[in-house]
Amino acid sequence: MTTTSFTAGGRKLPGGRVAIRRAALWLLAFGVCVGAFSLVLAATRTDIVDVPAALERLLDPRTDGEKTIALAQAKLASAPNDPRLMAGLASAYLLRVRETYEPSLYAKAAELLDRAAALAPTDPDVAISFGNLALSRHDFVAALRWGLVAQAAAPARPAAYGVLTDAYVELGRYPEAVDAAQRMVDLRPDLASYSRVSYLRELHGDLAGAIDAMRRAVEAGAPRTEGTAWSEVQLGNLYLAENDLEAAERAYDNALQRVDGYVFALAGQAKVRAARGDLAGAAALDTQAAQRLPVPDFVIALADLHGRLGDSVRARQDVELVTAMELLLKANGVRTDVDLALFDADHDLRLDEALATARAEYATRPSVTVAMTLAWTEYKTGDLTSARAHAAEALRLGWRDPVALARAATIAR
Repeated sequence: MTTTSFTAGGRKLPGGRVAIRRAALWLLAFGVCVGAFSLVLAATRTDIVDVPAALERLLDPRTDGEKTIALAQAKLASAPNDPRLMAGLASAYLLRVRETYEPSLYAKAAELLDRAAALAPTDPDVAISFGNLALSRHDFVAALRWGLVAQAAAPARPAAYGVLTDAYVELGRYPEAVDAAQRMVDLRPDLASYSRVSYLRELHGDLAGAIDAMRRAVEAGAPRTEGTAWSEVQLGNLYLAENDLEAAERAYDNALQRVDGYVFALAGQAKVRAARGDLAGAAALDTQAAQRLPVPDFVIALADLHGRLGDSVRARQDVELVTAMELLLKANGVRTDVDLALFDADHDLRLDEALATARAEYATRPSVTVAMTLAWTEYKTGDLTSARAHAAEALRLGWRDPVALARAATIAR
């Protein structure tokens, strides 16, 4: 095995190329930022789910979420009190969310996991599944708690460190996130661990290193699976951050070749068109993506594009739709307050409420993304001194996200 050293923030993240079991590499991410004023959903970049071992043994990795649910239901029917099989079905519901964006499935998953945890509160499969549910709902404190349970119960299980990495990142505890990612990549260098290395490198301003790690994630994945297509999209986003439009376009095209009509790749292509000045073409692609899968980020991008095209009526409709979608997610247990606060700040809506929300979230998890949200809401409400301080804090790791840099520059001016 060839070994490669990864670094983030001065810490080494060693890894290597190995054969992997694709059944353990499912994705739960909500989506990616697709517009100039997108939500800061860093969790969407890192929520790569290792399914419980009980489910992994059942599944062909090419099986879609609907079939996965049927298989997991059949297995649970044969042993209805098995907490690991409950966790397996819960994970299948989370996989289906990835395909349908149906938030009511979170409640089904939570009900199963509550039952499973009552029977086996320290079982690693249950803990990992609960951690992934908490991540998808943006309850990062709970995700950390379940990640620690999983780590204690199964210290050699890579998935436990995946939950820990994501939770630590979202809570702003970056040295611990790096340590968890290092342990994960040591245990199993694969799509899940390489993707997390990539994101940590990106947050630390190492775009070249982030691209290298995401390329490795793509290479580690099976050719025509959603997980590999997702990694291709993330690779395209990284190229876009470097303003390499041709490389970004190739990555998005590759994702579409891996999964026909892949909506996140369509949204990526829309970003390339917008960067080239083809706003109408970008809006058409984002409309296509939003019609196929109701992800708020796609509609946010449309609101921005319609505004830039001078279509104020459609832009206002887009804004109203985003608000309704966020409220639906909140009704199903997803914490969207800080995301909605950033959206409101971008569109000059409910600014005092947005500021209060951002401050409350920052008090709980002072991550770089939340710090930038707080800075932007402070800027929009006229507190320039605090806005500048929090913008500097958001960039303290070296984060070079174009939107974050643009906001910091606006605040500085």
